[in-house]
Amino acid sequence: MSRPKVPPVVWRTAVATGRATARVTASMRPPPDFLIVGTQRGGTTSLHRYLLEHPSVLGARFAKGVHWYDEHFDQPLRWYQRHFPTTLERQRVERRTGHPAVVGESSPYYLFHPFTAERIAATLPAVKVIAILRDPVTRAWSHYQHNVARDMEPLPFAEALEAEAGRLAGAEERLRVPGTIDLDHRRGSYVARGLYLDQLERLWRHVDEERTLVLFSHDLDTDPAGTVARVHSFLGLEPHPVDATRRWNRQPDAELPPGTRDRLVAAFAEPDARLARRLGVELPWPAAPPA
Repeated sequence: MSRPKVPPVVWRTAVATGRATARVTASMRPPPDFLIVGTQRGGTTSLHRYLLEHPSVLGARFAKGVHWYDEHFDQPLRWYQRHFPTTLERQRVERRTGHPAVVGESSPYYLFHPFTAERIAATLPAVKVIAILRDPVTRAWSHYQHNVARDMEPLPFAEALEAEAGRLAGAEERLRVPGTIDLDHRRGSYVARGLYLDQLERLWRHVDEERTLVLFSHDLDTDPAGTVARVHSFLGLEPHPVDATRRWNRQPDAELPPGTRDRLVAAFAEPDARLARRLGVELPWPAAPPA
């Protein structure tokens, strides 16, 4: 039997009450132990939900991601802390399971934002960071369709790709100011978000590579149990099964026009080759044919 839906007004009241309480108890709420930093449309929601199935894992309150390091860094650390469970809640979990509890959040814009890595390093020097990467061609197309479905993209895909450079021009300087939200940078970054090695190397300049884990959404799709087990091990958790039949935030994608697909495959050929060499793996998506 399905659970009855909570009326929106009741949910909003509960959230407002919880946040008011959390403001008072912020100092009793340690910041997170791990972050899922991206990529958008790469399976971050499913990975986050799989992790929450583990009895020793706790998430942010009322949301998958807090977006402090990208959208709200003009707020103090106490603002961030109030989004997480209290020390007492952690201790209750630890008494119940007999193992340390870990807390995390998932904000998939963190990987692409130009200043989150240094902000993370400055405030969470021991945090573990997880990135999950998707075929950049299908990621870009899914990102575009996501925007169109929400009336956030007026252009045809080919024209949106042409407009990308102009939309992103000057964004890094604008985003240097904490609390700045640049909608063009968030929404119009179809190709730029797929240049994964640039983003990972920026992350590694600030966060020790040993404290990062790079996954592929293909592996999460084809072997969710094995992929999540890798994350459990990375976080120091006891093994725990996952419900591999569940998927979240999946949307069927229309057919990508062949000409546009070929253009994107060519654009990502060299960056993908560098990524594969740096990670020492064969990427689980089709490579561009030899020139």
